Parts: sequence; structure tokens; C-alpha cells
Amino acid sequence: MALYSTMTADQLQREMDKLRDQGEAAFNTENWSEYEVLMKKWYLAKSYLIENEFIPTIGQTYHLTEEKDTITVTKLEGIMAWGYRGSNGIEFAVPIAMLTKSPNATS
Repeated sequence: MALYSTMTADQLQREMDKLRDQGEAAFNTENWSEYEVLMKKWYLAKSYLIENEFIPTIGQTYHLTEEKDTITVTKLEGIMAWGYRGSNGIEFAVPIAMLTKSPNATS
């Protein structure tokens, strides 16, 4: 399998479709660990697909998709946004595709 960073938009979309289907199957069989891995891979692929369209703002707080938490972005490294988790202040990184603007978040 090719690296996501070397794939075309069409290849990334096909990979995302495959991962979504596998993720749905894992969810339906309650295989939660496999589901989590597949969804993280989906968000990584999606991040490469949108990296030229969406650039997170340093200092901005974003809601984390599929989580009840936020991240305040402190730096960007490729498709990864680094920052501090709103719930506990721990520094971590997530793929940029997991970030959504939260109406309740502060900038």
C-alpha cells in the first residue's frame, strides 16, 4: 500500500471509502479496537485530502470530531495539529480532519 502522502485525491477517496466500510463492519460486530484504528486511518487519509483547503489557526480552539472535547492548537506539523486538550490540559496531536470549529470554543 502506498503512503497517504503520495496518493492522488482519487486514491485517497477510494482508501477512505474502504476504511469507512471496514469501520462500519467493525462497529456492527462491536469490535471497538478495530473500529478506533480504522477511524484514525480514515481521518489521516481525509487530512491529506483537505490539507490545502483547511489550515488550522494557531491559538484557535476546535471541537474534536467523535469526542466530547476540544483542542487549542499550538503548532502544526504536516497534517497533524498539536495542542492542549480542553478537558485536562494534556498536550497531544490529532489529524487536522478531526478539527471542527466549535460555536462554544474560544479563539
